[in-house]
Amino acid sequence: AKLLPTLAALLTIFAIPLTAQDPDYDRDLSILQELEKQRGEYLLDYRTNEASLDFDLKYYRLEWTIDPAVLYIKGAATAYFTPIVDDFQAVHLDLSDALTVDSVVYHGQIISSSFAEPFLLKIDLPQIIANGALDSLTIYYQGAPESNGFGSFEKDTHDGAPVLWTLSEPYGARDWWPCKQDLNDKIDSLDVYVRTPSGNRAASNGKLVGEWAEGNQKVYHWKHRYPIPAYLVAIAVTNYATYSNFVPHPEGDIEVLNYVFPEDLNYAMNQTESIIEIMQLFNELGGRYPFADEKYGHAQFGWGGGMEHQTMSFMGGFNYSLQAHELAHQWFGDMITCGSWEDIWLNEGFATYWAALTYDFIGNQQDWTNWKTSRIATITSQPGGSVWVDDTTSVNRIFSSRLTYAKGAFLLHMLRWKLGDEDFFEAVRQYADDPALAFGYAHTEDLQAHLETVGGQDLDEFFDDWFYGQGYPSYQLLWDYHEDDDLLLIIGNQTT
Repeated sequence: AKLLPTLAALLTIFAIPLTAQDPDYDRDLSILQELEKQRGEYLLDYRTNEASLDFDLKYYRLEWTIDPAVLYIKGAATAYFTPIVDDFQAVHLDLSDALTVDSVVYHGQIISSSFAEPFLLKIDLPQIIANGALDSLTIYYQGAPESNGFGSFEKDTHDGAPVLWTLSEPYGARDWWPCKQDLNDKIDSLDVYVRTPSGNRAASNGKLVGEWAEGNQKVYHWKHRYPIPAYLVAIAVTNYATYSNFVPHPEGDIEVLNYVFPEDLNYAMNQTESIIEIMQLFNELGGRYPFADEKYGHAQFGWGGGMEHQTMSFMGGFNYSLQAHELAHQWFGDMITCGSWEDIWLNEGFATYWAALTYDFIGNQQDWTNWKTSRIATITSQPGGSVWVDDTTSVNRIFSSRLTYAKGAFLLHMLRWKLGDEDFFEAVRQYADDPALAFGYAHTEDLQAHLETVGGQDLDEFFDDWFYGQGYPSYQLLWDYHEDDDLLLIIGNQTT
């Protein structure tokens, strides 16, 4: 008998009929992808400061005077550190020589410092500090920072009012404060004090533990007690209006503190109500928000995207998908960070998928179908390329919207199907809670190990096919029904 193909002759894992897409999500995600790709260009050009690898940062007290109407910073940075080598007698920090170091004080005395290179501050100590001994010094400095990258130190206006903000990713922190710029030494904890003219408020990391008047100025004290890399330390200063959303949780409500431009207050209050249901979902799926005993927050700034500063994302707007993406990064990117560019999907694939899960669990099921459809169309638009980044010298390859974001997200979706919801989400929670990874760095094999342990499956073949492998299979089903014999014949063909 002749075989008759069905109308849907070509079926594939990555083939769902294309329907309407969510324009807000696609627009926001494309903007984020392009901005992160540009950030990566600056990052790949950076070279590690080898001179600063001989000590471990423990704590910072950062005290700054900021007037948002003036592009200038003045203050003091007190660093606590321990040498990790013998014969330690000089501290090297990343700092732009566009700033002036007024003095460095060590144990009550002024000691010498100089710029060994344009971005390298060398501080000579009067004595050798023993390996492992805790010590400290204070750097007094000031100047008009040169803004690099995406506006590491920027001044603008909104509705006629001045606003100043920082955005240090990937390597802009050294433009405005003395730090260890590279991703090799998270600061264990910090305190931030910002002095600014009355009428302004200062946003930063951690919990606001004090604010007080000093003459015609106000001082804001932020306290953060979690490991944090230099690029996630941030401040923003303007005449913010403030309000809070509270996310119910069995272990205590979680505050979402919002600092917004006064002229946008009503708009923001309407939009950020969404963060409650988004965080409740993420708490359930990935474990309780990792900085819950301090806060989460939004600070509005004059930039066309979002930046996941630890505990307080800086936001150019408050679209639902942007809120979800930046919040997801607090788990995947801030608390636990990919340990290699080869594994960038652990940041971006997770943030993309977690944001999309809002459609599946609390949104419209048609939007969920549309999201999957549009990602599939992107992934299968070309056959080549793996989620694993095989060329870490290429920014376009690292931040590929098709592979890192879309296929990285779908890799998680496929693992969810393979393990089942219960085991998949439990494995992700255990991955995020792993004390060897949490508040540090992770690789793909770390995630795979947790998925295998919880799911009871060997996933080597799966990761070989879908993480390291390229392309996708297409399945063709041909059928014919023989009425005389009451026989249905089905033939399946697979093309890789």
